[in-house]
Amino acid sequence: MDLHLGLRARRLVAVLLAAAVAALGLGLAGSAQAGASTRHWKVWVGNQSKNMAVQGMRFLPGQVWIDAGDTVSWVANAAEIHTVTFFKGGQKQTTVPPFDPTSAKQTTRMGGTVYDAGKYFNSGIITTGNGLSAFPNWEIFSRYTLKFTHEGNFTYYCLVHGVMMTGTIHVRPDGTAYPFTQQQYNKRATARAAALVQNGQRLIASTRAKSTAHHVFAGAENSKVSVMRFLRGTVHIPVGTKITFDDITMATPHTVTFGPEPPGPAVLGPSGHPNSYKGGALNSGIILPGQKFTVTFMKAGTFPYICALHDEMGMVGTVKVG
Repeated sequence: MDLHLGLRARRLVAVLLAAAVAALGLGLAGSAQAGASTRHWKVWVGNQSKNMAVQGMRFLPGQVWIDAGDTVSWVANAAEIHTVTFFKGGQKQTTVPPFDPTSAKQTTRMGGTVYDAGKYFNSGIITTGNGLSAFPNWEIFSRYTLKFTHEGNFTYYCLVHGVMMTGTIHVRPDGTAYPFTQQQYNKRATARAAALVQNGQRLIASTRAKSTAHHVFAGAENSKVSVMRFLRGTVHIPVGTKITFDDITMATPHTVTFGPEPPGPAVLGPSGHPNSYKGGALNSGIILPGQKFTVTFMKAGTFPYICALHDEMGMVGTVKVG
């Protein structure tokens, strides 16, 4: 009996010891995996409504927590152009230089693939579209990836849309538990994207209500979204009437282009005779935020026009005269 109990006791001790060793082994393996493995994270760059009229000016999600050694990819999610730009130091900026489409520093990829806070990093142009024929030197990408090897909080911007479009990568020590999964980030991003589209639809309605046949808004914008439409898109006027096209956006330039689109960079400058338009080619050139372009229509007819920068998104209009 004593021998039987002794055997049972030894077996129980052996089982418990094996379980403890297994648990210890699993714990060590899990800890090593957390410290040695790296993860890849995704951030959406912008978002848009199905008809591309509403363009969300956000990185989704705007805040991401990662570990040292992880990589982040920014993926184009809209036809509007954006950049992912880290200024030297990776700190928040009170102002961002105005977007210059002719500047290689703003429109080409710079800095490499491993983030260094002591350097300037730029993605080039991020978009789901094909860019603009007026800027053949632009580097167009659908994805931008950086590896982060040092701890810190690093803020980045879209040069096209300035301080209204910013995000932060929080890098903690290797092996730190992640507060969110990619699936949780995706869920938040999806909800945020839907809210931005609704915001834009309300902005379209409120801006259209302020427009008239003689005062057409070239786009609309608030701190969250940009509208890529002429509001109102179709107007009826008598011969000899003026229409003022008004860019009331915060950061987005447009053009008002009738007839054949000027080739290449020529589209950026004005051409034609807006004071006595009778059909054919007429181009405003770049209308910057806060600027206006007025056309006097001196001949009956139907005159379609476009924004040469955003026509692929559906930013087109029609003036019917007579």
